[in-house]
Amino acid sequence: MDRITKKIIQMLDCDCVVIPPQEDSNRVFEIYKKEREKGKKAGYTPVLLVPDDLILDHMKHAEQPSFYLQEYKKHDGKAIIEGYLQEIKNCIKEQREAWEDVVSTVERGQEIAEFVGYLPPDWDETLEVILAKIPTAIPWEVFAWIPMGGWNECPPTEYIMSIMKVWNEQYQFQPVVITGDMIEGLVSGKPETEEKAVEIATEQYAFCPDLVEQCCGDATIGQLADTLLKSKIWFFWWD
Repeated sequence: MDRITKKIIQMLDCDCVVIPPQEDSNRVFEIYKKEREKGKKAGYTPVLLVPDDLILDHMKHAEQPSFYLQEYKKHDGKAIIEGYLQEIKNCIKEQREAWEDVVSTVERGQEIAEFVGYLPPDWDETLEVILAKIPTAIPWEVFAWIPMGGWNECPPTEYIMSIMKVWNEQYQFQPVVITGDMIEGLVSGKPETEEKAVEIATEQYAFCPDLVEQCCGDATIGQLADTLLKSKIWFFWWD
């Protein structure tokens, strides 16, 4: 077990299982799925946490879970998204760009078919992963124990929780993989229309600008929307 892994488990203060590197990355998700079924009956939520210096630093400087569990309830996730979106639109207007160009056409998206947060650059085998059994049955509350927000353009942890609450209620979004700079999760289904996909992609852009500006080759909301039409996995990444 890695030194950082041991420190993070101590800080989590909940039941954890360390998944050693696997040659077959699908094995990690299979372990998670079995634990998720157990968690539904036992009242906990499993999360695949990828240990590194960044997430350890987040946790060292964070508040206790009880703080976030109270704080996120003071915020309206939908209003936070709308506020972020308005800031982006104001910036685009100042740069004399057209919002229609940022949205563009719904095309050139790629299906997100697997989780990548626990894969190293060479994809030879998976990284060591902590399967953390977070003591809450409410999916968005896992971030109270894994407070990875509040740096660069990544929203504060309590904002992440309130936004994830909205997306869970609307799309049954379930966080699965958390790293120091990434969140990956599952939704119940794909958008049924391009219009709905653009609506969701716009919200995701407001929440995580790097998702469009750095992760989409065309740097358009339309390309992200096309990805959402093809995928049941959502991911968010901050530089």
